[in-house]
Amino acid sequence: MTETHEFDRSRPRRREAGKGTFGCILSLALIALAVFVGVRIGPIYYSNKSLEGDVNTEVSRAGANFLSDESLVNSVLDLARKNEIRLARNEVKIERFAGQIHLTIRYTVPVDFILLKKDLNFEIKTSSFVGRL
Repeated sequence: MTETHEFDRSRPRRREAGKGTFGCILSLALIALAVFVGVRIGPIYYSNKSLEGDVNTEVSRAGANFLSDESLVNSVLDLARKNEIRLARNEVKIERFAGQIHLTIRYTVPVDFILLKKDLNFEIKTSSFVGRL
């Protein structure tokens, strides 16, 4: 009878040593990076979506109540302040034609990622009919 030589399973093979540790550290670093980016960008996108919903409601109200352009712009600027978005008056464009109000907001939010600074550009477009249905 010949004895079979089994490998000692308690010791890792030379070429496998450290691969599990490296993979674990790499995975943790990628997860940490994703959390960091999410913490930096998440609130900005949330504020944008909240402003978009508020602006849709305000434009519908402005159309139904025949509000002036100046009044609508002031309302939009107040909504932006409430959502913690810095919005300038020249970033809000209002057009009225064919019995509709068309509102477009374009603004930029700078984001600092420590090693990289990036500008996020947003655009909100909405419209409403003028008058009551």
